[in-house]
Amino acid sequence: MFSKSRKAVALGVMLAVGVAGMAFATVADDNDARVIGKVNPAKLDKKKFKPVNLTLGVRNSDDWFMPGLSELPESEFIEVSKNVKINLNKRPRCKANISEGTPTSEVLQRCPKKSVIGTGKAEVSAGPPAGVIGQLDVTVLNGPQKGRLRLHAYSQPLGVAPIIPARIVKAKTKGYGQALSVPNAPDTGGLLITLFQAKIGKKTGIAMARCKQKQIKFKRTVTYGDGSSESVTSKQKCTVKKKRK
Repeated sequence: MFSKSRKAVALGVMLAVGVAGMAFATVADDNDARVIGKVNPAKLDKKKFKPVNLTLGVRNSDDWFMPGLSELPESEFIEVSKNVKINLNKRPRCKANISEGTPTSEVLQRCPKKSVIGTGKAEVSAGPPAGVIGQLDVTVLNGPQKGRLRLHAYSQPLGVAPIIPARIVKAKTKGYGQALSVPNAPDTGGLLITLFQAKIGKKTGIAMARCKQKQIKFKRTVTYGDGSSESVTSKQKCTVKKKRK
């Protein structure tokens, strides 16, 4: 028979071992995070970089999300294969002072026409059972400083218009060249962004691509408010253009 003191010690050890073995759920465990990446056309030269349409974005599931309780994504880092090059110097920069809440129509009036390098859409969710409750129009602006972007999202019905600063930086992962860095995820009034994507047009000359290894890779690293993070990847097949004889 154990004495009371020895029983207490044994119970304490059992509890400590049990707690150590428990896996506490994080947002990274619950969210089905995805990365959106696409180059068009996908038929490219093997060595020479040619202008392309480049679509980048993120997608989140909402089955884990509870408004006011769940921790939202705080930062995003989207890396792109070395088969793609992004050069923002090809277009003028919008240096206008644009505050959150500014409608898209006013943004377009304040910025040089050619500083608008892409457009897209976003969706926000209130979580189950309501799901997606609204869409936002996304405008990608070059500037205001070199190597920087402003992602403007607007929805009049929702009454939100965040300005999201972003940068084009060097990728961190081997095999990738550049990355879109968004250190501060947008504030959408406590709603979850389930989709955020935009396409940089081929005519801007900003995005160029080749097909050296017959695939173009994309990698997303997202960090959440609870400190957890995760990385997800996607691949797009490309084909090499046959040289004319």
